[in-house]
Amino acid sequence: MFEDERKDYTHEKESVRIQEIGKPTGDTTGVARFIMPKSRRYRLNFATDYVLTQVDNSFASPFYQNFTGPTSVLPGVSGLIKLGMSDLFEDYKIVGGFRLSVNLENNDYGISFENLRGKVDKKLTFFRQSQQMATDVDVFKSHTHSFQYQWKIPFNELASLRINAVYRYDRFIRQSVDPISLETPNFNEHNVGGRVEYVFDNTRSRGLNLFNGTRYKLWAESYRQPDKYDERTDFNVLGFDFRHYKKIHRDLIAAFRVAGSTSFGQYKLVHFLGGEDNWMFQRVDNSMPIATNQNYWFQALATPMRGFYVNARNGNSVAFANAELRWPVFRYFLRSPIKSDFLQHFQMISFFDAGTAWTGPNPYSDENMLNAQSVTVNPVTVTINNNREPVIYGYGFGVRSRVLGYFMRADWAWGIDDGRVLPRVFYLSLNLDF
Repeated sequence: MFEDERKDYTHEKESVRIQEIGKPTGDTTGVARFIMPKSRRYRLNFATDYVLTQVDNSFASPFYQNFTGPTSVLPGVSGLIKLGMSDLFEDYKIVGGFRLSVNLENNDYGISFENLRGKVDKKLTFFRQSQQMATDVDVFKSHTHSFQYQWKIPFNELASLRINAVYRYDRFIRQSVDPISLETPNFNEHNVGGRVEYVFDNTRSRGLNLFNGTRYKLWAESYRQPDKYDERTDFNVLGFDFRHYKKIHRDLIAAFRVAGSTSFGQYKLVHFLGGEDNWMFQRVDNSMPIATNQNYWFQALATPMRGFYVNARNGNSVAFANAELRWPVFRYFLRSPIKSDFLQHFQMISFFDAGTAWTGPNPYSDENMLNAQSVTVNPVTVTINNNREPVIYGYGFGVRSRVLGYFMRADWAWGIDDGRVLPRVFYLSLNLDF
């Protein structure tokens, strides 16, 4: 600090006086009384909590992506920078950051302000995301802006109810590829709605990606387009995610997960089942058709489903289960502290996945796109009914550890589709947990 940058804080100093009270005559001693200063408000001052820079392959925005197909469900390898600040008593927190993609097309940034004073926590969040979308005849650029205000109401130390009010604004820009697209105007879309979540979590951490206990989340959300009040524009989603971690012996952990979601209304959400979160070298199964009669408007990735590529199954409903055996090898056998960060967090795992995504009332319904496939050759349309098994399975093994600050996952998996064992698939990803 330079001399001209020094600040004068003398006005904030307050003396503490010790006053002597006299005693009766003949007593030469006195009693000292300590006078405390008056309580005063502290000056609100923010300090940096953390600065995060990393490489990942996922969107940082918390909202659903516009329906563009499974090839754009992940943005590609990107650089993420995040900064967190809080005040002295951690009553207020500010987090901001941005993600910059290699092609400079799929970028997003956002900022959030959290007020933790009082029993009910409040959080205001703003996100903006840009994404390039291409179809067989057009190229679009979308700009999505999302404003969310959250109330977090605790019931006890383990459970809470979270209420979110959401406003979303999408602007679609048609890129010029010919004279017709050059004259086509841009169009906008507004959505307002909310999401209600019940969250329970009593897990305790035994190490990186090692837990004991149970946690789950139930949620419901609904949105409408306010500028189209004379039309039906509802979009609704229900979902759940249940996870349980069981200690077998010492640091040997068995982890289980069951999750599912369904969408309904005029507009729907399509789930693409397959692959892993933050898969560094994503591959897509383009042989699986997507229903054209469901009026899909948004899309989401349902993972993990190892042994398959993204879009192994799709539909407006999804359900899957996962089981893992996590074994931190060196921590299990060595009693003394481990100095190597790589060996400290090194884990070997085995896993089993099962799941499906479908349209219609259930996976075995004739309305499921997997069971009834239409082929049109003008002027004839042929519908093929097959008995293909909608539920798929995957099994395999993997290793995990932290390398250069990243929790790296390497998995080798075999998928089972309609009773056939598929060729092995290798996954390299950066995410934690399942």
